[in-house]
Amino acid sequence: QPQRHSTLPDMVAPATEAASAEADAGKAPPRRVGVRLIVFDFDQTLSCAHVFYALSGRGTSGRGLVVPAPYAVSELGQLCRVDELSKGKFKDKGGFAQLAFGGAARVEQVQQTLQALRDADVELMVCSKGLVGPINYCLEALDMRGHFASVYARTADAYGSTEYDAKAVLPEELKRFMGVPSQDIWKSKERLMRNLMAERGLRREQAVLVEDDPQEIASAGPVCLTVFVSEAAGMQRQHCDELIRLATRPHTEVANRCDTAAGGLFRKGCAIC
Repeated sequence: QPQRHSTLPDMVAPATEAASAEADAGKAPPRRVGVRLIVFDFDQTLSCAHVFYALSGRGTSGRGLVVPAPYAVSELGQLCRVDELSKGKFKDKGGFAQLAFGGAARVEQVQQTLQALRDADVELMVCSKGLVGPINYCLEALDMRGHFASVYARTADAYGSTEYDAKAVLPEELKRFMGVPSQDIWKSKERLMRNLMAERGLRREQAVLVEDDPQEIASAGPVCLTVFVSEAAGMQRQHCDELIRLATRPHTEVANRCDTAAGGLFRKGCAIC
C-alpha cells in the first residue's frame, strides 16, 4: 500500500563545497527554494475522465470514456470492474486506465511531468473523493504509482454498494491496491494541505494543490498555491509546464506572481491562482 506521510529524499539540499565554504566563513548556506509538495486531485485532473462517475454510472464520465453496466460504487467493486474492463472491453484500446487518462500521448506527457517534478525533489501525493483501489490500479497500470508518496481517498463502502458490489469477489492479485483506514481520515483538502505543510514546515509558496473544482481552489487559496484545471478534462500542457516552473523557480518569484490567490480567489485563465 502507499505509505502515508512518507517523504522523498531530504528536503534540504546536500551541502556543496561552496556552501560549506560559506558556512565556514560565517555565512548561512543557501536555502532550498521552489515548491516542495504538490497534491493532485485524481478525477479530471490527473485523469481526463471522471473515473468514479464512469464506473458508478452516475452523470457524465468525462472525455472519451463510456462504461457499460454493471456499475459499482464500492472500492472493491470498482477495482474489480476496472480490472474486468482492462482485460475485456478496453483491452485493445490500451486498457481502462489509458482511456481514462486520454490516450497514450497524454499518458506520456503526464509521466514526463511527474518524473521532472520528482527530479526536482518535489514530494507528490494524490487526494481524491474517489476510491483508493481504482486510483492505485490506474496509476500502476500507467507506471505512475511509484511517483506518489501517498494516496488519500475514500475506502471500502463509503458510497454504499450496488448489486454488482455485493457479488464481486476480489482476485488475490488485486488486494494490494485496496486502501487502509489511514488513507481515509482527512476531512477536507484544505485541512489536509494545512496538516501536510505543518508536518513538513512548509510555507504557503512551497506547496500546491492541483484541482479541477473551483470550490476546492477557493478553499485552499489562503493555505497554499493552486493550479486550476479549469476545463475539468485533465491537466494539459500548460498546467504541466506551470508545475515544473513552480518547482524550479525561487519561492520569492512564485509568491509575487500568486499574490491574488492569498484571499482564496483565482483569475480565470491563470493556471497558478
